[in-house]
Amino acid sequence: MKILLVCESSHIHESGGRVVRYITKILKRDGNQIKLVVLSEKRDDYELGSFYKDNDIEFLPIRRSLTNRMKRLFFRDAEVKSFSKILKNFSPDSVHFASFDHTKPSLFIKDAKAFGAKVVLQPWTMHFYCSQGFGFREGKQCTLCADGNYLKAITKGCVPIKAIPSLIEKRVSHSRALKADLFLSSNSGLDQILTKYGVKKNQIYSFPIAFDYTFLDKQADRVDDYFIFYGQANSHKGLSILLDVFEKLPKQKLKIYPMAELPLTISKSKNIEIINGVNWTNGLSDAILHSKAVLMPSLWNTSTEYALCEALLMKKAIVVFNVGVHKDIFKHGYNALVVEPNDVDSFAKEILELDTNEELRRSIAENGYNTLLDVNNPDQLYSKLIGAYSLKTE
Repeated sequence: MKILLVCESSHIHESGGRVVRYITKILKRDGNQIKLVVLSEKRDDYELGSFYKDNDIEFLPIRRSLTNRMKRLFFRDAEVKSFSKILKNFSPDSVHFASFDHTKPSLFIKDAKAFGAKVVLQPWTMHFYCSQGFGFREGKQCTLCADGNYLKAITKGCVPIKAIPSLIEKRVSHSRALKADLFLSSNSGLDQILTKYGVKKNQIYSFPIAFDYTFLDKQADRVDDYFIFYGQANSHKGLSILLDVFEKLPKQKLKIYPMAELPLTISKSKNIEIINGVNWTNGLSDAILHSKAVLMPSLWNTSTEYALCEALLMKKAIVVFNVGVHKDIFKHGYNALVVEPNDVDSFAKEILELDTNEELRRSIAENGYNTLLDVNNPDQLYSKLIGAYSLKTE
């Protein structure tokens, strides 16, 4: 089978790039031919390692100014013509858009479908329908725009009137996306959103945001006396809830390693420490390894986020809210501690339990690690993907 993967990144230090690298590695068996189209410039890792030497990769940078995006909705500009040429030259059986959202040129989807390839769209976040990106508004999940009425984003104050062109882009992308053959969904909550979006149930196929668990092999040599939160530090990731939790737990320490710089004054609690500027290249993995547990208070309809997978890989006990994929893969007290959304008191109670119960931390961590391996088993992922590419939905 010939498979064309269309992605935003192939960079080893970006989650999107790591997903595509793993999918590529999984698919390269049984004589399958894989080609990547990366919709960005070559990055500084281009000459590093063997990935770029061992795979058929073409960089197709997309001009992302509003003028170019509006023109590209209806006119075949240089990027669309280049993509059509790639389709013709490679002649894929399947075109897998990983990921799918409104910023990917919708004419690419239209051309791939017209070419006769099986078109597979894989949303990673909620950007495909949500102007804020995560389907989250006023402290709770929101799917108001999922049915295609994107003007609700203006009436609800999510975007200003000047954002109307981007909403038009979403509406056109929505219409063309529904012509695709299959949507890959990472959880049952997303299944429901895709149904509201207009996707037929037989066109929704279960598949996770694949995570290569071989990328890191480190074990903790000690456990220090703190809990950790890392990644995007904002409302849909539950940051404000976490701050409230630790105001109730003055004797427990929380270290926050935000992806983007966070004001040190965001909390006055002395047991909460904000540590900016630390990432995978300068010490984040050690900070995670040495923590007592990792706290993942995401409130959006979350996928198998990479921060979650990284914590499980390092055999850390986790505390999560019962949302998104957490509902599908975690059992309370077995492979995670699972709390109902926004329940500050219960979240605090579970942290206290982990703080003193080393045996519970160890058993949850071990079972969580095994869950990660099960979800990302390469043989199972391969079978699922090939099954998706071969599935007849009409």
